[in-house]
Amino acid sequence: MRRRAGRCMNARTVARRGPTRRMNALPASLMLNPGLIGLIAAVLAVGGCAERAARPAAPVIAGGGSVDQLAGAVAADAERSDHEPDAKVREQLAADALSHADACIAQAPGAAPCLYERAVALGLDARAHPLRALDQLKGMLDLLGKAEAADPSYDQGGPARVRALVLIRAPGWPLGPGDPDAGLESARRAAALRPQYVPNVLALAEAQGKTGDAAGARNSYTMARDLAQALPQGQDRDDWLRQASAGLQQK
Repeated sequence: MRRRAGRCMNARTVARRGPTRRMNALPASLMLNPGLIGLIAAVLAVGGCAERAARPAAPVIAGGGSVDQLAGAVAADAERSDHEPDAKVREQLAADALSHADACIAQAPGAAPCLYERAVALGLDARAHPLRALDQLKGMLDLLGKAEAADPSYDQGGPARVRALVLIRAPGWPLGPGDPDAGLESARRAAALRPQYVPNVLALAEAQGKTGDAAGARNSYTMARDLAQALPQGQDRDDWLRQASAGLQQK
């Protein structure tokens, strides 16, 4: 199973195409609510943005499965959802992901893979059901905090990285749980834990830019570009280079 880095869309891409695609299904009064639009944009950007190294899919055994199998099943659902154009299919994938995540939590309530993948599943559910976005984002933050406490190194610092992206992309109080300063702290933890992992450096760059540190953001985007350029050719490398280049072009 391979989860592509490109799943983590940058904020500009989300603002351009993500929320609009789903706004048409909402009542007119909600279409004008910037807080709701911001929440949906955050979900679209973060819900499936748990980036991890390529690994084989872990098929779920009918009627059960191990923690690794169930966590892998959520990851597979997220990967399919990112490339699925049919809203009904995405809705079913979100439901499947929640079912797998719940089964994982039932087996190992405190295990980082279960907590982390349930956060991913909540993101998928929020993308499929935008009106649930606020509650699901709050749930994601809670689960990611617990996952980080259980195993901060899971998915190359994934709990802190994804938590950072939720915090810096979601609207702040009272419209949402966004908190750029707290997001910056989370991004710093992920980068300190795995400083050579490009998505961690990209998350740090975005958080620095969001909190007004333009020089720091440029340095981090430059570092992310240099790290990506040193990697073998591949889709992840190309996606990371595009994100770094886009960040460096921001004024």
